[in-house]
Amino acid sequence: MRGAGIFDGDLLVVDRSITPQSDDIVIAILHGDLTVKRLKKVAGQWHLAAENEDYPSLAISDDGCEIWGVITTSIRRHCGR
Repeated sequence: MRGAGIFDGDLLVVDRSITPQSDDIVIAILHGDLTVKRLKKVAGQWHLAAENEDYPSLAISDDGCEIWGVITTSIRRHCGR
């Protein structure tokens, strides 16, 4: 999610009470694995869009995918100690 300013090791604050909308950054459970992606609606179909060109966007099907929560804040540590 480098394109969204989220990097490996960042601490993410997730609000599970917010109803996800298009363009929100979400944590999704996809076939048992957690992933952080931007939620998009394209031609009536929901997608989990990657902000990093190295990763593909994924169409969401009803089976095997759950939007777990909406990311509201990211925190980055600047001191290595």
